[in-house]
Amino acid sequence: MLKFSANITMMWTEIKDPIERIQAAKDAGFKAVELIFIYDLDLDRLVNETEKTDVMWSVINIAVGEGVKMGPLVAAAPGKELAFRENLNASKKYCAALKPTALVVPAYTPPEGVSKKEALPVFKENMRIAAEELAEMEIPVIIEALNPEFRPGCLLTTSEEVMDIVNEIGHPNLGLEYDAYHMYGTEGNMEEMVEKYLPYIGNIQIADIPGRGEPGTGNIDYDKFLSTLDKIGYDKWVALEYVPTAGTVETLKWMEKWL
Repeated sequence: MLKFSANITMMWTEIKDPIERIQAAKDAGFKAVELIFIYDLDLDRLVNETEKTDVMWSVINIAVGEGVKMGPLVAAAPGKELAFRENLNASKKYCAALKPTALVVPAYTPPEGVSKKEALPVFKENMRIAAEELAEMEIPVIIEALNPEFRPGCLLTTSEEVMDIVNEIGHPNLGLEYDAYHMYGTEGNMEEMVEKYLPYIGNIQIADIPGRGEPGTGNIDYDKFLSTLDKIGYDKWVALEYVPTAGTVETLKWMEKWL
């Protein structure tokens, strides 16, 4: 049986305080949540709310920009090794407290003027370091490819590009984040890809195209995709990373057949 996580960055946005959205997700039946950017939120409050609601964290994203902020990908920036270390240390602090299933590293755009040829060796070394240090915490590091239509200039655009890095580094704590919203456009063959890389997939995120709404509002055949996940025995979280087209709870009706 599939298990679903709610991305509370996009869902329940009528609740101004993101931390209070954890309770809303719990009330809707979710046993896990995730947040795209967590480092502006008070960690003690997050821990207290997590314990109070008894929810899990499906993933935590590493901060990508300099100074534990959003911005160009310092994990792929020559000369920014100390900035990456700062981000990794912040992630380790939040991971230690919230115990997510995995730490996600989205392959965002490198800094202006840094080519992919220059960025990739730096990224690989930083992923090796992250995989090693998070292994001590028993938390996998998973790399997320992105669609350049939505994230212009992103470093990695397909599952195969991610897996080339995973295989080259060869660390058992390094794997793949599969975002269907992005991969539908860059590689297609979604069912084939998740089956091919199943042992390496640490989290799956879903949203429909166009519009990034809930499944059933766009072109992706999510009945087929989710049926495949069920059939092949995928046992990690399926995270709803979509922008609700109506009230969040109202947009959850499509899930009923999967629960």
